[in-house]
Amino acid sequence: MSTLNYARVRSFAVQGRDDSLVRNSFFLMATTALGAASGFVFWLLVARLYPAEQVGRATSLLSAVTLLSYFSLLGLSSSLVRHLPTTRRRDSHVSTALTTVLMTGVLVAAGFVLLLPWVAPKLAFVRSSPLTVVVFLVLASGAALNLLTDSVFVALRAAKYNLLINGVLMSAVKLLFPVVLVATGAMGIFVASGIASTTAAVASVIAIRKRLHIALRLRISTAVLRETVGYSLGSYASSCLNLVPLLVVPLLLLDRLGAVAAATYFVAFQIANLINAGAFAVGEALFAEGSHEDTQLRQLMRRSAVVTFVVITPAVATVVLLAHPILMVFGPQYAAGGRDTLVVLALSAFAVAFNTWSSFLLKITRQLLALTLSNVVYAGGTVLLVVLGVAHGPVWVAAAWGVGNLLSGVAATLALVTHRRTSQPHPEAPVPPWVDRDEVGSSA
Repeated sequence: MSTLNYARVRSFAVQGRDDSLVRNSFFLMATTALGAASGFVFWLLVARLYPAEQVGRATSLLSAVTLLSYFSLLGLSSSLVRHLPTTRRRDSHVSTALTTVLMTGVLVAAGFVLLLPWVAPKLAFVRSSPLTVVVFLVLASGAALNLLTDSVFVALRAAKYNLLINGVLMSAVKLLFPVVLVATGAMGIFVASGIASTTAAVASVIAIRKRLHIALRLRISTAVLRETVGYSLGSYASSCLNLVPLLVVPLLLLDRLGAVAAATYFVAFQIANLINAGAFAVGEALFAEGSHEDTQLRQLMRRSAVVTFVVITPAVATVVLLAHPILMVFGPQYAAGGRDTLVVLALSAFAVAFNTWSSFLLKITRQLLALTLSNVVYAGGTVLLVVLGVAHGPVWVAAAWGVGNLLSGVAATLALVTHRRTSQPHPEAPVPPWVDRDEVGSSA
């Protein structure tokens, strides 16, 4: 390498290290990479140790619990990222969010257990005894709490704790239990995953208190709720819509095509979702950076778009080329029925990244109505296409996922363009926090 090229590479590395967007994106993607590695080993063990039918039931339950956890957030994770960088009452904000989510998580999980005979009768093993119900409630609420604590670290540019806790600790704990719990069937798979996320939640609370010096109390501040309720509920409405396909699709697959097809799709989706996680990591860092007062949004938009493209393109190419060998690791049954599904899901990552990028920009600019409408497009389009074509198999379901994300990204981008055209301030008017002051000055 020439001296000039070496100097350019070194300069680029130094700029990336000093860029909080790149730095936090790196920590979040490293967390995803470690989680992916442990998840790969976890599902490899599960696929080898448990019958495919039990894997299918467990994957449907884990998908449902993941979505229940997001429902339990009540939009408070987005609210923390939006308000923590600038508020002087961090203790009250975090304590209120943690207490609210913990209580809501228990209630939502209990409601799900009560409705199981009607919404998912094939998951009725959760109700097999009082002990399994209690375990389910604890682990489901722990998963919700862990999602919330992740937002605290992201908001305060401390994503290195996401790496240490969710990347290292959670991954290590997750791999301890699949072999031990093999006799308990599908419930054992769920418990092995749930213990890991609950352990991470406890470790995160400790880190928030000890490392971020935020005093936590089990209480709810009405003043904080009044200040953040509008943004939280708006974000919550859009998040719930965003989660609908993730809840409906696995249940439709399980009901219409059986447990084996559901397991095959789930494994393919988990592999493809590693690509999507990279785009989401950049999006989270974009959201956090855009919430700070010293942000110039247009530059941030461009940098985040470039970083996202650089991250996902080689990942998509790798998964498309090696789809069959990757699935063969899980077993011939998964490779035989899942290759085309995995290829379509991997290619759909570009649509998912586009939708993720534009959606986080709507959050930064506080266009929550537009965000909700774009997620209506996503949820409605995806579920409608799945319902119409699920009989054609998992490949159709994978294509519906990509199309739904693409349509939602287009809707969100149209809202951003319209907002930019209509929000140009008068030269004497105060400049909104999401508009670049340099841009306003040059246009004036």
